[in-house]
Amino acid sequence: MPIIVALLGFTLLFSIYIYNQIKPRKANITKTIDRMEVVSRERKQLILGYHNSNEVSPLAEVAMQLKKTSTDRFQSFNKEEALIDEINLAAPQISDKPLSTQIQRLNEEQKQLLRKLRTTSGEYNRFIASPANKMVASLFGFKTF
Repeated sequence: MPIIVALLGFTLLFSIYIYNQIKPRKANITKTIDRMEVVSRERKQLILGYHNSNEVSPLAEVAMQLKKTSTDRFQSFNKEEALIDEINLAAPQISDKPLSTQIQRLNEEQKQLLRKLRTTSGEYNRFIASPANKMVASLFGFKTF
């Protein structure tokens, strides 16, 4: 009987320990995505505002893509990288240099946040992939990112 109680106690403590290791990693991902949302929304407003006020805009294609997305939340690495690349090509062609600089700054910040998201999500995914951690993660509802 004491062995069973000891094993159950160990299992409970181990589960709590792993949970407390997973939770901050998941919080880092969420925090990065939330910051990306803020930067994306600001960048989207600047681009759409410029596009709406100028008939011929170098950002026309980017503006059309931004209009198609219903959310500013992170959707996929590929979509975000493609959008960043297109903005990097079109932003220097804007006649309003302060606006161009601001869009490029936001784009660079988004690029850095994307890099950070790759790193933190990779760390999180590797951590919950080990067999014991995977069991605890699935028990508490954590999924790979």
